[in-house]
Amino acid sequence: MASVGHVAVGLTASRSDDEGRASRWPSLLFWSALSLFPDIDVVGFMRGVPYSAPWGHRGATHSLVFALAGGVLVGFGARWFRRPVLPTMVIATLVLASHGLLDTMTDGGLGAALLWPFSLTRFFAPWRPIPVAPIGPDFFTTDGARIALTEVALFLPLWLLGFRFRVRPVAIAVWLTAVWLLVSEDPVRERIVGFVYPDDTRFAAGYSEDAFRAIVVGEAEDAVRGRLGEPLFESVYYLPGDGFRSAMEGGPPASLPPACFGAGLKSGVVHDAHDPDICRSRGVVEGLSKAEVLRLLGKPTESCLEYSESPSRGRFRLRMVCFVSGKVEEVFRRRT
Repeated sequence: MASVGHVAVGLTASRSDDEGRASRWPSLLFWSALSLFPDIDVVGFMRGVPYSAPWGHRGATHSLVFALAGGVLVGFGARWFRRPVLPTMVIATLVLASHGLLDTMTDGGLGAALLWPFSLTRFFAPWRPIPVAPIGPDFFTTDGARIALTEVALFLPLWLLGFRFRVRPVAIAVWLTAVWLLVSEDPVRERIVGFVYPDDTRFAAGYSEDAFRAIVVGEAEDAVRGRLGEPLFESVYYLPGDGFRSAMEGGPPASLPPACFGAGLKSGVVHDAHDPDICRSRGVVEGLSKAEVLRLLGKPTESCLEYSESPSRGRFRLRMVCFVSGKVEEVFRRRT
């Protein structure tokens, strides 16, 4: 997320903590900062902690246990400011827990480790209307601004509630229409958005919207290919050995020989190697067939199939499916 939604939750929570105060700003700032606190794991991510490690991004700090522990600390700290302990504890826990839960509703990245330390499983919600935001400097781009504005629209009622604006019925109707235009997958909505923001999307020969909508997490890759045909582009990825897996799981990294991380394929042949020099040493070069890549490197750990593109490199409707160990892990369906 672009954090706009998280801050909106914090602003709403601040309403429970400012009765009778001359200035609301300390409360607004505190609760907004608390709503963002789970993203402190970005510091480790920027310093090399693997995304999927327990303390990687959306890992332990996004868990319900972390939310409960943080809520208890905030509750006891409230006594120093003469605030009620139990209500503050409950609200702080809910604010912290909302961060991980909202991140499960984004359409990309990894899910949130809600059940850490009991499980390292990353969870996604069944409904994922929130566009994932780029991390780091990439956020300060046109795409980052578009995602931030989308979140403003999605969470506008919470912003208004936090700043005590009066919301009239007509405003609610306008907001619901805007949300429908932003996140709905209804065919009517698709035609409206396509008319306002034209695109030049080209789909793979066997692609159909009905078949794509029917894809579910956990489905076999062969079944997806059987319904949609061959993709326009395909990416295959290889985790280079047990030492790498140990590092990804939070253990000490091992000394590993260089390995070809993966390759991009178009029309069944390699057109881009992710580590050209290393992959070339393994025999993976441009023009090599997919069958030869599999013979040289084996079955990929992860793969992604892209069924759409923009010939002019402009706006298009992204349709992509990613797999882990041959099973659907993520489905991407959005305009970009």
